Amino acid sequence: MAAAGGASSVITQVQQAGGPPINTLGDIGGDEHITLDLRGTRFTLSRDELLTLPEFVLLSLFPNGLLPDGHMGTFHEGDIYPVDYDPASLQYMLDFFRSVAQSIPLSSPSPSTSHDVDVAPDSMQASARDMLQDRAGIIVLREDLDFYAIPPRPDISHTEMMEVKRAAAKALLKQDGIFSGLRKSDEAGSTEQHLIEMLTAGGFDRDDRWGHRAPEPNKAVICSLALAKLRTDIRSDLENNNAVGMAQKLLLFWRKPARRCWWEGVELHDVEGVDGKVKIWIRRVWTLEMVRLSRKIPDLQELR
Repeated sequence: MAAAGGASSVITQVQQAGGPPINTLGDIGGDEHITLDLRGTRFTLSRDELLTLPEFVLLSLFPNGLLPDGHMGTFHEGDIYPVDYDPASLQYMLDFFRSVAQSIPLSSPSPSTSHDVDVAPDSMQASARDMLQDRAGIIVLREDLDFYAIPPRPDISHTEMMEVKRAAAKALLKQDGIFSGLRKSDEAGSTEQHLIEMLTAGGFDRDDRWGHRAPEPNKAVICSLALAKLRTDIRSDLENNNAVGMAQKLLLFWRKPARRCWWEGVELHDVEGVDGKVKIWIRRVWTLEMVRLSRKIPDLQELR
């Protein structure tokens, strides 16, 4: 696996498993629209709108490419394509992108008069300045939490165990702090601590909660999503020089989704229908990616 930020990167870049790259979008005009049916909720998006989405989201929406092999010439505007993806998660992302895009100035101020990017020229690399000129950076953080409940007693039936899993999922949903699963490694220099520092320097706060958090249907999986606008107001004095560097590192994840996975064992108390505690094994997979938005983002639509 290649490290996105070099050998010392705190999150590892990996190739997404699944279908081919989303280069098939090039066969659809920017002004043509695709209607997706996400578990009963329809979204109508243009090619340009689709290309504002993170790479890992596109790969989730189209694991086999935009259209199946051999059907590239059969695309017709108005066709509806079913997709197994959480519609509330996508709507949260589209709403956030629209809000940020509308806040971008129509014209970028000159470097000598800019107050939006309050970083000295010698502390911000030219490539970073170019990437965000007339644009806004969005940090996209997703967590896929798989959990495995240990039977609270040896004679429990399958039906009862299913109820325990549902109750455990409800308890885990309430633990919605973004960094709550990382704070057990607060010791200085730990990988988790570096990850928290990078994300909080970039735009998150330590007490932030997931913007969207919901269980996947018929699975012991909870998917969470959090978005933050990349901070560009960090002054480059000695005290904040490290924060500037941390924020710059996030630009390495533009169109390069990265993942980190770890396990932990927890004990849940007050689980509905269970006397005592329930032991849970949790596997967290974090996916991190940067998105750049321009002011001229098209209007994002949803059809119900």
